[in-house]
Amino acid sequence: MTSSGGSQNNLATVRSALEHIEQGITVFDADLRLVALNARFLELLDIPAELGEPGTDFAEFMRYNAVRGEYGEGDIEALVAERVNQARKFEAHCFERVRPDGTILKVTGTPLPEGGFVAVYTDVTKDRKREAELESRVKARTEKLRRNQARLSLITNEVPAGIAFLDTGFVFEYANRGFAKPLGFTPETIRGKQAEEVLSPNMIKAAMPWFERALTGESATYDIDADLPDGRKMFVRSYLRPEISDEGRVTGFYLLTVDMTRQRESDLALIRAQKMEALGTLSAGIAHDFNNLLTIILGNLTPLEQEMGDEDLRREYLLPAISAASRGNDLTTRLLSLTKQSKSLAAPIKTSESIASTLRILTASLPSDIKLVGPEDPCAPWVNVDRGQLEMALINLAVNSSEAISGPGRITVSCNETVLDLAHARTLKLNPGRYCTITVSDTGHGMSEEVMQRVFDPFYSRKPDKGSGLGLAMVYAFAELSGGAITVTSEEKVGSAFTLYLPSIDPQEEAPPSPDPVAGERVELDGMEVLLVEDNPLVRDVVRRQVEALGARVSEAESAEEAMLTIETKTPFDLVLSDISLTGKMTGIDLRDEIGKRHANLPVILMTAHGAADVLGPDGGAGQVLQKPFRKNQLETALARAVAPGS
Repeated sequence: MTSSGGSQNNLATVRSALEHIEQGITVFDADLRLVALNARFLELLDIPAELGEPGTDFAEFMRYNAVRGEYGEGDIEALVAERVNQARKFEAHCFERVRPDGTILKVTGTPLPEGGFVAVYTDVTKDRKREAELESRVKARTEKLRRNQARLSLITNEVPAGIAFLDTGFVFEYANRGFAKPLGFTPETIRGKQAEEVLSPNMIKAAMPWFERALTGESATYDIDADLPDGRKMFVRSYLRPEISDEGRVTGFYLLTVDMTRQRESDLALIRAQKMEALGTLSAGIAHDFNNLLTIILGNLTPLEQEMGDEDLRREYLLPAISAASRGNDLTTRLLSLTKQSKSLAAPIKTSESIASTLRILTASLPSDIKLVGPEDPCAPWVNVDRGQLEMALINLAVNSSEAISGPGRITVSCNETVLDLAHARTLKLNPGRYCTITVSDTGHGMSEEVMQRVFDPFYSRKPDKGSGLGLAMVYAFAELSGGAITVTSEEKVGSAFTLYLPSIDPQEEAPPSPDPVAGERVELDGMEVLLVEDNPLVRDVVRRQVEALGARVSEAESAEEAMLTIETKTPFDLVLSDISLTGKMTGIDLRDEIGKRHANLPVILMTAHGAADVLGPDGGAGQVLQKPFRKNQLETALARAVAPGS
C-alpha cells in the first residue's frame, strides 16, 4: 500500500510540475489514447477541457482541430485519417505549425519505449518575430556590400523593358535581351561596344545631351524616336539613373527603355475621338438648321424649275442653284456621318463584292497613268456593315491616294483576315478577335509624322482648294461606327498605306433581293386627310405644297400637343406627317407613340433634319423616317408605304 501510494504521489507530483512549465505536453499510449496532458497544452491550442480527460482518442483531438480549420480546407475525415496514420508510426518528429490566429507552434514528438509518444508544444511566435527583425537589420546593414548582387538582380532578361549599363566612356558594360535584340545585337555581342556603334546617328544626336547629364549625377527621363536596323521606327521612353560610388563619384549610368509606340497610338486615337465628339456636338446643331434651310430652298426651287418656261433662264440660274443646294445636302450628310447620327443600314456583305464594285467605279475615274491593282485573292471575308458607307470609304481612300501621286503611280487594294490578340487590339481600342483588313496603299509622296497625326481630323486638308477635308474623317467615323478602326503608315517620298479593321463574321447564305412591294406604284392620296406637324412655318409651307400636289387635303399643327388636340376634335385623318424636333414638351417620337396608343390604325411618318433617325430603333424602318431635305420621289415612296394595305 505504501509503495502504491508513493507511486501515486510521485505521479501527482510530476503532473503538478508539468503545470508549471511554459510548454504544452501530451502523452499518448500505444493505442493512441491520452495518458496525460497539462493545462498549457489546452491553452496553447485552445482545446476544451472535456477533451483533456485520460483515455481520449488521439483522433478526437485531430477531428476537433480539423473542424475549426486548423489544417486548412479538405474533407474532415480524410484530414483526421492522415494524421492518425502518421502518429501510428511512432516516429520522432519536429515541425512548426502556424495556427489560423498567427501563433507559431513548434511541435516535437518523441516515441516511448513501451509504445506511445510524448509531444511537446512550444510557442515560438516571439522568437520567430525577433529572428525576422534581426534578419531585416542584417539586410539593411549589408545592403552596400550586396550592390553587385542587387545590380544582377535588377538587370535581368525577364524585365519587360530594355536595360543597359554604360560606363563613363559611354561603353556598354551590360544590356539585356530587351535592349539588345531590337538594335540587332545580343547581350553578349553588345558588351564592350561604344554607344556610337550601337545607336543610329539620329539616336546619338538626341540622346547624348541626356547621357552627359547622367554623368553629372542627374537622373533624367526623355522620349526618342528609335531607328531600328529592320527599317522600323519605335517611339521609346528612356530613363537614365546614374550609379554613384561610396565616395560620391559617378561610375556610369543605367539606361532603361520602354517601347511606347502603341501607347502613343492609343493616346492619339483618344485625342482624335475627343475631337470627333466635339465636332459632333457642333455639327449636329448646324446640320439640323442647315437641312431645314435646304428643305425650304429646294422645296421652292424644284417646283419653280418645273414651271419655268424660259429654258435659258432655267439652265443658267435655276439648275446651278438646285445643284448647289444638293451639294449642300451632301455636305450635311457627311457631317452627320462624322457625328454618328446618320442612319446606318448595316447588313452582312461579302467584302470581295464591294471591293470589286468600287474598283469598277474607280477604274473609269482615276487618271490613266495611275494603275489600280485589286486583291489577289477574291475570297475575302464577310463583314456586317453599311455597304454604301464601305464603298464610299474605299472611294475616299483611293481618291486621297490619287491626289498624293504626282504623275505615274500605283494604288493597291488588298483584303485579308487577321486575328488581333489582346495587346494589339488594345492599341486599336478594339476587342480581340477576327477582323477583316482592307488596305489601300499608294506610291505617292507620303506624309510626315506631323501630317499623320492630323490626317483624320475633320476639315484638315493639305490641299484646301481641292476638297472639304472630310474624306478621311468620314472613313474614320465609318470604321468606328462599324465596330472597327483605321490605321495609317507612311514614309515621305515612298508612299502611304491606310488599313481598315472591320469585325469579321461567318460567311452568310446569299439570298436574292426581295422586291419592293410599293416600288413603281403611283401614290393615290386623292381625298385623303393629312395632318402636317412642323414648327418651322417656312418648312411647313414647302411640305404642305408637296403633299397637296399629290391630291391630299392638309391640316397643319405647330406642336405635338396641338396635333393631338386637332386629331381628337376634327375630321378623322388618314395620315400624320410630323417633324421629330418640335416646340413644346413632346417630340415627334412622343407624338407617334401617343397616336399609337389612342389611334392604332393611324399611320405616322416622321421627318428629321437632325440625322437622329437611329434613335427610333428597329421599328423606325425604311419609309417611316424622311431625312430633310427630301426629294419628291422620296416623299411619294414614304407616303405609298404608309397607306399601302397591310402596312
